[in-house]
Amino acid sequence: MARMPIHWIEATAHAHATEDEGRVLQAIDAACPGGPIDRSALEGHFGNPIVRLSRRLDAPGAIRGAWSRWEDAGLLPAIAPGAEARVDEDGVLHIRLDKQAAFQGVLALARDGDAIDVRVRIEAYPSRPEAHRRVVRELLSGGR
Repeated sequence: MARMPIHWIEATAHAHATEDEGRVLQAIDAACPGGPIDRSALEGHFGNPIVRLSRRLDAPGAIRGAWSRWEDAGLLPAIAPGAEARVDEDGVLHIRLDKQAAFQGVLALARDGDAIDVRVRIEAYPSRPEAHRRVVRELLSGGR
């Protein structure tokens, strides 16, 4: 099995004071399985506690596992139509997943601010925006 042209995948979500941190962790597990969680305590604008939870996958098997989860959930066709606009100048594909749906085991694109921010660093040579967009098109069309 060939290695996927992805350097890393990172998923980040915030647990606000009114949320159960365990449920947010479950949502991240559904969206981006495997690997340790980094936990950072933050403070909101009005002094309210916020916890940022993030997971970074950089092992080829973990990356393939997360991508396969998205593929099995039917998420890739939802990303494909606007994929080129989701790739920034650094070759990072940005995806926002619905945090509440992910907690329930359903992967869907976010429609509001309550999201899991997923960043996928694309590997392309030469490392230019047009090459990154080409690789994303290939990945989303099933050509790994």
